[in-house]
Amino acid sequence: MNSKFNSIIALIAGLALLIWPSLIKEYIVLIIGALILSIGIASLIYYFIKKEKGEINNILLLNAAVDSLFGLVLLVFPKFFAGLVMFIFGIVLLSIGISELVKLIKASKVLNLHWGMYIVPALTTLGGILLFFFPDISGNMLFIIFGIILLTYAVSDFVSMYIIRKKTKEKGELENLEDN
Repeated sequence: MNSKFNSIIALIAGLALLIWPSLIKEYIVLIIGALILSIGIASLIYYFIKKEKGEINNILLLNAAVDSLFGLVLLVFPKFFAGLVMFIFGIVLLSIGISELVKLIKASKVLNLHWGMYIVPALTTLGGILLFFFPDISGNMLFIIFGIILLTYAVSDFVSMYIIRKKTKEKGELENLEDN
């Protein structure tokens, strides 16, 4: 894919994340639910094809039922699962942050560590706490931050393309003058 296309996609995605962070979370869950449901339906069809050939596989039927049911549940309750994912991310970030802080504190008893080494683990722990206790609000903030990063990338890439194109054109004109 070319750079202009990537920048346009990043610009659109960044704006969507900034404007509708909560809705985007739900759509992601809906898309995942639809994919899992379609896998379940495909497995069910495959089961019946195998059954018709006399190759009965009850595990395939069980897998099809579980996938279909889970996909349906995701489609019916997208807000719940979006919040659940943020809650789980919170637990993961909290445990990573705390374990890193504990490791640094233990190391600081033996080594002289710069205070700046504690900043990222402390922020990770704080992010985990926020996602754990406020999954909806902090999840939206993560999507907004991601949207800002995508917009920054898109604008930066457009500016870079413009400058490169301008410098290339100028250099081409200079080379043409040198040839004469």
